[in-house]
Amino acid sequence: MQEKGRSMVEMLGVLAIIGVLSVGAMSGYAKAMFKYKLNKQAEAMTILLNNAIQLQPNPPETGLVFYSELLSKLNLLPDGIKLSKVETDYLSDIFDNRIWYFAYPTNYGIGYELNVSRDGREICQNLINVYKQNADILRSISTDRFYTDDNDESGWGDSNRFYGKDYCSKSDKCIANMTLDDIDTLCNSCLEDSVRCRFYATWQ
Repeated sequence: MQEKGRSMVEMLGVLAIIGVLSVGAMSGYAKAMFKYKLNKQAEAMTILLNNAIQLQPNPPETGLVFYSELLSKLNLLPDGIKLSKVETDYLSDIFDNRIWYFAYPTNYGIGYELNVSRDGREICQNLINVYKQNADILRSISTDRFYTDDNDESGWGDSNRFYGKDYCSKSDKCIANMTLDDIDTLCNSCLEDSVRCRFYATWQ
């Protein structure tokens, strides 16, 4: 008795099912990897913030000074954050977003420039949650948007600010009291219709 082989239609159906399952598996893997990177970012930014606050070198008498390279030389950069080989004033994280440790005569801070992408909001929310957990040691967090695609610094604008525990009065917006809506609004206001979005966390 002659056995019948599978028809071309049946084979195409099997291949289609395999394709759908493969796409689903890849999508699930990508989501899991992104979640893993968010957790690594939160851990690294928490360590970086606390290391920077403990280091706190003498502030400049005038102007702006960068201390990112000093953190690297003292081996105070956590896993997932590295010093730029080209611009040594800057660091980068697991998402290749730019970070810098800076000081003015009156305060210290960490700057963070978000890539305006589909993942930008989740990275922004992740960053704010790190700062919310450290509200007791921060002076403020704020954002800036950059509207143009050139290097004209006058393109920065639209700042929003929340204050840390010791700097938050009744009329101020407090980091510790930020709601999910506050976080969404802050991230959206920085990322929407802008070319670049910067985040600053400062302390005394």
